[in-house]
Amino acid sequence: MSYSYDGDEFGDPKILVVGCGYEGCMMVTRLAELGPSGAETLAADTDRGRLNGTKADRKILMGDGIAGGGADGDPGAGKNGVEGSRQSLEEALGGADLVFVATGLGDGAGGGAAAAICETARDLGATTVAIFALPPGSDDGGDGRQPDALPDIEGLAKSADTLILLDAGKVLQMAPDLSADQALSVIDQLAAEIVKGIAETVTETSLINLDYADLKTIVSRGGISAVLVGESDSKEGPEEIVGSALTSPLADLDTRGATGCLLHITAGCDLTLRKAATIASVLTGLMGPGGNVIWGARVKEGFEGKIRILAIMTGVGIPNAPGQKKISPGR
Repeated sequence: MSYSYDGDEFGDPKILVVGCGYEGCMMVTRLAELGPSGAETLAADTDRGRLNGTKADRKILMGDGIAGGGADGDPGAGKNGVEGSRQSLEEALGGADLVFVATGLGDGAGGGAAAAICETARDLGATTVAIFALPPGSDDGGDGRQPDALPDIEGLAKSADTLILLDAGKVLQMAPDLSADQALSVIDQLAAEIVKGIAETVTETSLINLDYADLKTIVSRGGISAVLVGESDSKEGPEEIVGSALTSPLADLDTRGATGCLLHITAGCDLTLRKAATIASVLTGLMGPGGNVIWGARVKEGFEGKIRILAIMTGVGIPNAPGQKKISPGR
């Protein structure tokens, strides 16, 4: 039996990262500086000046003449901007397999446009992952969260296959001397590294490969998601390695409610398949009944003696919501 293969049918997925509004444009700029492998960037905003200062492969000025060149914090203007630029957005989104939409919650242009862009991408057949930065609040009772942010999150999550939340208030808890702008800069960097990590996970050759189908299996379960990022000495046991990610102040989640997990492990040549599989098993044990972990592993130069994990946990629920339980590592 013989066959021919020209590489088209099983090519890499087309990955597009869309930044909406001020915070989204900052995220795609940082991503462009990191140099993502296999992902294109698109900046979409109603502010011409801000768009000119953004680094992206492509830029779209949304609703030119509708929003008057800026949404001024008005979510309605952001939504109208999408409608006024729908043809350009559909052309940019068309053919994409995986679309990340990044913005800041409370950003008029971003928050108003992001949900509509997610819905458009899904209608065009793409798997969509929304990444929202929660800004620190000034009168939030001391926990760094704007009190009116949580009620909006569930609605936003419905427009995308899954929604990843990154809380700048948690950064301020870790480093209280930072300004609000500095905390958001940390979130921008984290968001860029998450997107870069996920893109490279499904496009680059690994020791144990993850592919787009694996990602879609987990992401399509939907709901609120969280990202665990941890790095430990390779001599640590699997429980300690997972615990390093769970103890991060940014990981404010209840893994017992998680429905799925996409795990990627990066390590040096001292990584064994047995240890990688055990790390995945530890995460599986922390999830609820029926929780599904799909994992892969990559050996990378410069990682000798250390292990880094990147995990997307889907279906974890809204952090700090009433009745939401917290989990302690190693329960």
